[in-house]
Amino acid sequence: MELRALFGGAITAPIKPTFIDASQFRQIPDNQEVFLDMQTQQSLIVELLEAVNVQDVDIARYHFEQVASDNEAAEYKVNSVQRVSAGTATPCLPVDSTSVYMLQGTQRVAKFNEANTASYNVVDIWLAVVRLASVDTDLVITINAPVAVAPGSSESADAPPVELTVVEQELMGLLHRLTIKNWNLFG
Repeated sequence: MELRALFGGAITAPIKPTFIDASQFRQIPDNQEVFLDMQTQQSLIVELLEAVNVQDVDIARYHFEQVASDNEAAEYKVNSVQRVSAGTATPCLPVDSTSVYMLQGTQRVAKFNEANTASYNVVDIWLAVVRLASVDTDLVITINAPVAVAPGSSESADAPPVELTVVEQELMGLLHRLTIKNWNLFG
């Protein structure tokens, strides 16, 4: 994994070199960094959001449900959710004002305008929410890994399957070296 500058260098995080910056292909909102892995069809999204008014593991559930809504998921399921030690998961961030929540779930989603053809793919989703209480921000990191591609989908059926443990390890590695270089990013 190589260290990449996010949000104009205000944040750095290690990201696999096979992930390319999606802003080269399409418009990305200012509060997001989006990367695509053309080999595995995975996507990685780092998003800065105002902290939501929910507590503990419900923070991760809330953001997962928002992702499902944004993806217009036909169905979704939370498989596991937990709070993890901020000192262990994000040692480069202030422990006294940081909380970290991890969620793994699945969604049945169609790419772009393929819902009308019933081309719903099954996607494993790893989601981490880093609550930065001192700046009232939820930093949400989502990795989408397709596991079953529907016939008729524009998603590449040739993409090799990705093991959940590998995706989890990559997300934990990203969190472990996640660094905020410029706190002025948060206003």
